Order: sequence, then C-alpha cells, then structure tokens
Amino acid sequence: MCRRAAGAPFVAWFSVARSALRFVEGLPAQFRSSAKAVRGFCSRCGTQLTFAHDDAPDLVDLTTCSLDDPTLLPPKDHTHTCSRLPWVRLADGLPEFHEARPAA
Repeated sequence: MCRRAAGAPFVAWFSVARSALRFVEGLPAQFRSSAKAVRGFCSRCGTQLTFAHDDAPDLVDLTTCSLDDPTLLPPKDHTHTCSRLPWVRLADGLPEFHEARPAA
C-alpha cells in the first residue's frame, strides 16, 4: 500500500509519539486507507505526510522527505522487506525486517 500511495518503490518513514507531534501550520487532511490505518496528506499539494496504525495508537509515522531537512533523520532500518520489488537492492548494511520492526 505504501508503494502505491507514494508512487515510489519505497517510502522513508520515522515514528514519533503522537503526544509529541505538532504541526506548524494547519493539520493534514486524512483518510482511512484500510480497516486499520489512517493516512494524512497535505490538502493543498497532496503530499503524503502521516501514517497511523490502529495497533499502535501512541505512534504516528511521518514521511522523512516531507521535512525541511530530511538529512537530519537518516534511516535506521528497513521494514516490510517482504514486499520489496525484485529489482530493489539494499546494500547499506542496515537491519532488515520482513514485516514490521519488533516492538521496543
């Protein structure tokens, strides 16, 4: 679903506590993209911004590249590699998780 929503082979996300999340200007428009998840996007340009899963109500994932400076949050791992396209090669040595990363 992430790949189709983004129109890209993968999406860089980072997670934050819902209680710590603040938007500087306005709130994302939202839609329920599945029975268990809500996606947020910019209502002006359509950029995907957030992903919230019902199974993790205290967390919100944000698209890293929607930040003013995405270099401040480099990836720490790769999740959901089970749905990786066959021509995508991960050669950065970061941990890979077949599905979601284990709960902390």
